[in-house]
This record gives sequence, C-alpha cells and structure tokens, in this order.
Amino acid sequence: MEFFLDSINLIKWGLLSGMLLGLSISFTSPFLILKRNALFPHALTHIYFLAVIITSLILNNLPFFLSFPFIVIFTLLFTSLIWILKKYTKFYEDTATSIIAHLALGLALIVAAKTYQYDARILSYLFGSLLGITYKDFFESLIVLFFTLFLFYRFYPLWIAQITDKELPGLNFKLANFSFLILITLQIIIGVKLMGILLVSVLFVFSTTFVLQFIKSFKFLIIVICFLNIIGILGGALISIFFDIPFSGAVVIFMSLYILISLIRGFLR
Repeated sequence: MEFFLDSINLIKWGLLSGMLLGLSISFTSPFLILKRNALFPHALTHIYFLAVIITSLILNNLPFFLSFPFIVIFTLLFTSLIWILKKYTKFYEDTATSIIAHLALGLALIVAAKTYQYDARILSYLFGSLLGITYKDFFESLIVLFFTLFLFYRFYPLWIAQITDKELPGLNFKLANFSFLILITLQIIIGVKLMGILLVSVLFVFSTTFVLQFIKSFKFLIIVICFLNIIGILGGALISIFFDIPFSGAVVIFMSLYILISLIRGFLR
C-alpha cells in the first residue's frame, strides 16, 4: 500500500494533466470521428515531431520563450499542406493526411539522424512520460481545457453544421476551421508529453468510437466520452504501476476494452 501511495505521489501531476487532457479532447474528438478524419491527430503528431526536431537544432539561436510559438506556427503551416494537396489533386482528405504525415515523419528521422538528435528527450516524445509531467504541464493542460470550452461554446453550431454539409450559403467556416485546427494542435502538444507521439491519438479515437454506437444525443455523447477518457487515464495508470509497464501502452490496453465490448456487442447482435 505504501508503494502504491508513493507511486501515486510521483505521478500526481501526470494524472491530473491527463484527466484534463481527456476532458479537453472529449469536445473535439466527436467532430473528427463523424467527419471520418480520425487519422488527422496522428498526422499532427508526426508534424509536431518534425517541429520539435527542428526547434532543437535552432534552440541555441532562439530565445526559449519563442520555442513554443515556433512549434505551433510550424505545425500549423506544415498541416496546411494537407488541404493544399487535397485542393490541387484528386486525393481524398484521409489520403492527403496520410501522405503529409509520412512525409513529416520521414523528414524528422532524416534530420535527427544527420544531426545526432537521438537522445532521451526525443525518446520521451515518442513514447511519453508520466513521471516527466510537472505542475507547469498541469497548468498548461488547464489553460487548454478552458480554451477548448471557450471555442466549443463559440463555434459549436458551425462545427456541427460541417459534419453534414461543408458548404452552407451565408456561413463562413474559415475562422471556425482555423480555431478547430489550433485547438487540436494544442491538445496534441499537451498529449505528446503524456502519451507520446505514437499513441496520443488513441485518446481521440477509442472512447468516441465506442460511445457513438450507443448514444445519439451530441451533448450527452460528450459527457460520456469525458467519463470514459478519465477512466482510461486512471485505469492505464493503475495497470502501469502494478505491472511496471509504460503508461501510454497501459492506457491503450485499458481502452481496448471499449473496442472489445463493441466487438462482443456486434457478435451478439
């Protein structure tokens, strides 16, 4: 029992940050899934990885307080290639997303290999670190949650409208879409520290996909996703502590139960 309490004390900021992140993602993930763009968060993680590698190269010439804005701006600019590729080719959005994601990851690996950027910090970006989360990360997660609630309240009708119809007369979706992109980017940046580049997108997909099979009311849908995301974070932490396995992998294992329940339900039907 003492070991368990000591472990909880070590990861308390990580747990709190993870729960806030789970709440924040609950307000955006339904729109991604319903628009059939579940791959988008995964693509953003690859682009973010490239931004981190490049930032680490120029950090000596860049004031520390400018590193975060640089990462966000670079990620947004590189992400715009998805829409450029979609607009000027006949590729579907998920295809363009996959192409840009692999391009970003390939460039990141090349730059890292050529500049000897393989170190413990880069590995933590790949797989996340519950122990590495501090009170500063917790407050960042809290800010992102408040920002999420504000944008959700501001653009909810337009985000809903775009699920069924991308072009409606008299409505301008540009600001709503840009706000949504910024929001997803910030959630990814916070989530990568916790879950890692390779697995953070599980928080956008597993709970939402599961709940969509049972609930049609959109507002009630978000409430249930919030609950399942928090349960997933806590359940993953318990598995990680008791079986001494990486936290991000433990969260995936725990949240896979949602998919298993969906599978069993499908067989029974």
